[in-house]
Amino acid sequence: MSTPRVALVTGCTTGSIGFSFCKGLLKRGYIVYATSRSVSTIEGLDHPNARKLELDVTNDEHVSNVVQTIISENGQIDLLINNAGVLSPGPIIDHTMEEIIQVYNLNIFSQLRLAKAVVPHMAKRRSGTIINMGSVVGEFPTPWMGIYDSSKAAVRIMTEVLSLECRPFNIHVALVVPASIKSTMLPRFDDYQLPATSLYHGFAHNVRQRLDMANDPKVMMDPDVFTEKVLTQTLKASPVSYILAGGNSLSFRIMAYLPRAFVLNTASFLTGPRIRVDP
Repeated sequence: MSTPRVALVTGCTTGSIGFSFCKGLLKRGYIVYATSRSVSTIEGLDHPNARKLELDVTNDEHVSNVVQTIISENGQIDLLINNAGVLSPGPIIDHTMEEIIQVYNLNIFSQLRLAKAVVPHMAKRRSGTIINMGSVVGEFPTPWMGIYDSSKAAVRIMTEVLSLECRPFNIHVALVVPASIKSTMLPRFDDYQLPATSLYHGFAHNVRQRLDMANDPKVMMDPDVFTEKVLTQTLKASPVSYILAGGNSLSFRIMAYLPRAFVLNTASFLTGPRIRVDP
């Protein structure tokens, strides 16, 4: 009888994409370590192969301890899914430096922490898969979400280089680029307000329009459908290294072939007619 494969998934709050990843992996026979800053946010993951662990992905020591716990209990980690992250709406200059650092810590530095902790164990076994969650706005940015967009752009480059550097150890690294996916992240900003000192109060309706676009139920893909696509493509014998999927993903595929200035000018409708990006 073969030993079950072991997966570590971050950002597994009930209803999140991470939670859906856990369900899909449990169906595939994995031992799944579902993690969150508080395990009380992980409800409904009742399965004999499910393990719930508290994990603060912004803390080096905490990450190291959790990885070591999994290795001690199983001797291996076959799959790491770096899903934890946070949105950060609003004009770039409205964010405090503390807020910007926090977003980068959660969206990019956390993935680096987990990779640094997990890759040496995978390298010893010459086997493993890492899936990093990027975002379509990391490739096609829009106004009023610039800090989040830029953090996800960093994820893309980091993942591509990590993929190259992990190949000698037979570790597969994939970048997943979600488009519009139903998630627990978006409703948190239903009451978003610009700071009192913002220069952009005249654009409050545009900021609201941007948030509503991301939370449009008519185009959002169900997270279970999305994660099933990702797992099918990344865990097969000849896995892919890049997946763009979700609502409106076809539009973004087309945009990839268009001139950059055209794409940015198209996005400028969210700021009104006074702002234009020149070629």
